[in-house]
Amino acid sequence: MSLFEQVGSLLDYQVVRALAVPGINYLARRQKRGVYRISYDQGVWIHQTLHGYFAYPHPFIRLNLVDFDSFTRAVFFRAYCPKDGDVIVDIGAGAGEETLTFSRAVGEQGRVISVEAHPKTFCCLQKLIQYNRLRNVLAVHRAISEPACRVLHIQDSARYLRNRTGAGAGPTVPAITLDELIEKQSVPRIHFLKMNIEGAERLAIHGMKRTLERTQTVCICCHDFLADSTHDETLRTRKYIAQFLRKCGFDLIDHNGDAERPYVRDQVWGWNPALVVRATG
Repeated sequence: MSLFEQVGSLLDYQVVRALAVPGINYLARRQKRGVYRISYDQGVWIHQTLHGYFAYPHPFIRLNLVDFDSFTRAVFFRAYCPKDGDVIVDIGAGAGEETLTFSRAVGEQGRVISVEAHPKTFCCLQKLIQYNRLRNVLAVHRAISEPACRVLHIQDSARYLRNRTGAGAGPTVPAITLDELIEKQSVPRIHFLKMNIEGAERLAIHGMKRTLERTQTVCICCHDFLADSTHDETLRTRKYIAQFLRKCGFDLIDHNGDAERPYVRDQVWGWNPALVVRATG
């Protein structure tokens, strides 16, 4: 267990929390990064900001939470322009920072389906939805994977954004294909599909062909840049995903790369020309 995890685990004790919360709030406000109140709710730390509420397994004092909205818009609204009433599917929603922006962008008549596999992170997603009163968001606790896969293990490190599904230790999570999920939710049209599942997209795409037929714009976040630094070749999926989308009839969107932001450079964007023509013709 890392030092960060050891310190964080002490906050599981009610007496320690009672003593620590005033100091945590004082330090958070001193940072002047948009967090002006941090509280504890059933295993989740709620961070209140001018932009809304964010929920995490541990209190974050130095994280600039107010920038998440502009970040999400810069990264995910580059090739997709949300409209009132749109349907967005957020696969690998994490703690919900992007879900918050998506929900507000599609309005009360819109719909967001946010899927997260990790149990603790899913609890944070639920709390974000609850505290921000996002009535147009459905949270789904599932791992999106290939057909015939029904249970997966997921890593359980403090760096929750890097937890990956697969073999090995960690909690188990129920798995489903994206096609099965979308059909269960009776979604006739998806205006934007975002997938960010840390390399598991290599398997997930084999269970999402029917979903893509009803999807206008898709963004699959690949992690070749992590393969470069960790030498884990299972993370190198960008070319494979691009080929798959072309075979499914998608036109790829060239975002001209982004050397300074490799996580943007490794995104694969595509749009379904048949659906776009029908929608605008």
